[in-house]
Amino acid sequence: MKISRRDLALGAAMLAMPGVLRAQSAPIKLGFTAALTGPFNEFGEGINRGAQIAVEECNKAGGISGRMVELAEVLDDQLVPDRAVQNLRRILDNREIVGLMCPSGSGPTLAIADMIQADGRPIINPQAQTPSIVYPNGSDKPPRPNLFSISIGNVVESEKLAAALSEFSRIGVLHESTGYGVTGADLVRKEIQRRNPRARVTVESYNQRAQDMTAQLVRVQRANAEAMLVIGLGADFAVIRRNMSRLNMNPALYGSTGAVTVPYIEGAGDLAAGTRAVNHAAFGRRPMHAAAQKFADLYRAKFGTDRWYGTDAANPLISLAGTVASGYDCINLLLDAIRRAGSTSAPDMVKALDQTTDYEGATIRRISFTPQNHVALKLEDLGMYEMQRRDGRVVLELRD
Repeated sequence: MKISRRDLALGAAMLAMPGVLRAQSAPIKLGFTAALTGPFNEFGEGINRGAQIAVEECNKAGGISGRMVELAEVLDDQLVPDRAVQNLRRILDNREIVGLMCPSGSGPTLAIADMIQADGRPIINPQAQTPSIVYPNGSDKPPRPNLFSISIGNVVESEKLAAALSEFSRIGVLHESTGYGVTGADLVRKEIQRRNPRARVTVESYNQRAQDMTAQLVRVQRANAEAMLVIGLGADFAVIRRNMSRLNMNPALYGSTGAVTVPYIEGAGDLAAGTRAVNHAAFGRRPMHAAAQKFADLYRAKFGTDRWYGTDAANPLISLAGTVASGYDCINLLLDAIRRAGSTSAPDMVKALDQTTDYEGATIRRISFTPQNHVALKLEDLGMYEMQRRDGRVVLELRD
């Protein structure tokens, strides 16, 4: 077969383009920084485990166009924003890394958002909830062009929580004094009062890792709160629940997505029973949709029924969705973009992500993005769970 000069020139041009996929030994490299150790490692180590499963699954299937996938940089920031910035600088200095996952929290993610936007490589947010991460100039303005999110955002979460809390006349809200906590409390207060203008909402804040919240709780108690919401992380929520017990406080108790996690279950013990919380509905619905069930099976095969999965093989904890499965979905979305683009160049991957339509994720059944919408999660993707003590362990039942 005679090869024309035009064909030779085209082939040479393609080989000269570093983003074009071709069969070769060089791996496709991804990276991220997260809280792998420290008091909030359930989030960072969770998304790391999900990322590992996604990469292993892809490589067992032969990789992408013959190229294996590698988590080239996985760094520990302990949920500290300054460390996340330092880590991301190191990651971005590695030009072989083609896609990233956001850190495991709003503080670190807000700290690195401008850096990654200026760099241009695609990044997907698994957990951070503050709206300005994706929409720095407001939700009516364009999103950061290369930052996409599958997390449970404050806006949607506040709608789900307010629908339940607005049935009460007097409500207490305790929130951590971070961007996540402040934004979440403000949104849920406004949504409660929109739904029930006569509702009286008492709002109190606390610092992460505080060992006593008695003063804040006493003020909520004096307001005769019938229901109380905690917006924060699980270890702090456990302290709050124990403080409530000492004060003999028994309002209807609700937690945000970040609050009801493994450290809350472990730290609160039997006191966790009765707590209600918002989280992904995917792992609470029966039967689970195909991608959720497949992920649960993959996780159990690799890690067993551990603290993320829970001791009940048939009923994984919702923390498996909010932490581990979100990391799995982020990495798979990056890989899906590479496959569809046929390229690892940043502009091609971002364009492919902008054209994502009804991708079946483990956490969200139908993930779609457009250039104007970089947030995948919708109200119908959320469920309201109740914690119950059964056969010596905490189980979560989907109520709504």
